[in-house]
Amino acid sequence: MDLLSEITFCKYCTEQLKLSEDEGLECTVCKKNVHLRCLKRGAVPGGLAGDTFFTFICLECSANQTENFTRTKLSWLQVIVLVLYHLQNKSPGLARKGFFHWRHHVATFVDKNWEILFPSDQKRKKKWMGTIAGTLSHFNRYIFLSGITVFNEPAFWALMYPKISPLTVSIVYSAMILEKQNMKNRKETLAPDAELFYSFLSKFVENPELIKNFNNISVQPVMDVDVEDNQKEVKAKINYKRKKTKFLGFNTRKLAKLTHTSVNSLFSDDVINVNLDLPDNTITSSPEPKQEETKAKETLKLLDPFCHYNTSLTSIARARGLTLHAKLTGGIRQELILSPYSGIYLKPYIRRDVETFPTWLKLMAEIQVTANKSNKDYLLPPRGPIDYTYIQPEHIPAINSLCNQFFWPGIDLTETLQYPDFSCIVLYKRLIIGFAFLVPDVKNTENYMSFLFTRPGWRNCGIAKFMIYHLIQTSLEKDITLHVSMNNPALLLYQRFGFKVENVVLGFYDKFLRSEVNDSKHAFFCRLERR
Repeated sequence: MDLLSEITFCKYCTEQLKLSEDEGLECTVCKKNVHLRCLKRGAVPGGLAGDTFFTFICLECSANQTENFTRTKLSWLQVIVLVLYHLQNKSPGLARKGFFHWRHHVATFVDKNWEILFPSDQKRKKKWMGTIAGTLSHFNRYIFLSGITVFNEPAFWALMYPKISPLTVSIVYSAMILEKQNMKNRKETLAPDAELFYSFLSKFVENPELIKNFNNISVQPVMDVDVEDNQKEVKAKINYKRKKTKFLGFNTRKLAKLTHTSVNSLFSDDVINVNLDLPDNTITSSPEPKQEETKAKETLKLLDPFCHYNTSLTSIARARGLTLHAKLTGGIRQELILSPYSGIYLKPYIRRDVETFPTWLKLMAEIQVTANKSNKDYLLPPRGPIDYTYIQPEHIPAINSLCNQFFWPGIDLTETLQYPDFSCIVLYKRLIIGFAFLVPDVKNTENYMSFLFTRPGWRNCGIAKFMIYHLIQTSLEKDITLHVSMNNPALLLYQRFGFKVENVVLGFYDKFLRSEVNDSKHAFFCRLERR
């Protein structure tokens, strides 16, 4: 309880730390605190939202002049709260009306990030998944909330208090257990766990907005209307909202607002289902369309690859609100990309190159000059930049088409949306001129480069070189392996980056390449060692 009431300040920025709002870590040497946002390395190891369960040594106290982190041993309650808190803030697109499936989402995340969540000496037990299900059920109705009332299925769960951080939950729960023990010693009547837990929250968390439970979080203004007199009006507004959503071209119910203090948008799927305490004579209606348009303009939307799964070329609704020039040439991307793999937000651009002048652009410039040689006042229009970005759903149809044309039939790279961190897409305006992909974690210490491609006419100008360089930077602690045809000149480029031929695989491309292709069906297996 002392931790909840103690006022602490950041060693780096001297601003106050606030539980569930602006938390930090305490240095075990100097006993001073550092905001998570002020860490010199940018984030804690693993990058999990709200993760403060580390033994920390700050930069000044460290012997090697780097911030040191050691994972503390966590209970399963702490692990599950941390995972749900991270998923609701970093991967809201995976949720179903704010709830996550205990096996498909929670257990899968724990399995994939076991080394991040637990100390290195903690081994997995055979029935650890059953422990997750049992923990969720045991703490139901005051730490976790079952989705059985919403979906009539017991497999979906959410945090009862979505805005309360894992650290606050852990401290409040410890204080509650201590108080229950004291009440037993005094032979007092024990209060229900839900009431006792909420009483500690309301006592030590000052901001009342933070302790609103899942059912009481308001995502839209609630209006009292007479059902008999105004039913047609309400239906008209709802229908208008649905039409407007289609016009915008994206599913606004699956986008999270870029704010650290709000998770309201996670529960905007169905207000009527969430606000279960509404009286019989009331109904929840959508706000006025003008108010929604204003909020949409003021909010920066975050792209979640799991939300935007429609990669059809015929889906034109997403571009309906754009000008013709923007449809043809593209614009400046502003959306951050939420990575399902790492849970971090990726920037819209890796790089914008305004200096490279590929052969194809030179040819187009010569044709324009020749066609307008009679016009003495003609000036070449400025050429666009070459953009290096991460994979996004709208890229998939074009990339699949290029792979089927230049590699072999049947390639579908939709799976790369699950790990956009390990991708590099090169665009000239809206034309894809190159791409490269790594498949992460094919082995414990190894990533695999699956595809590297640059369009003819855009080669020999450094595009492929930068893509390889970028992918190497995303895999600093792991080896990178690849297969390359024996007569493919790309082998020389790989060798310039330090790849070495490890062995020869005879007939590697027999089942992939067509018989009329001139490339060798044998491959070199190359490795870039990083240890």
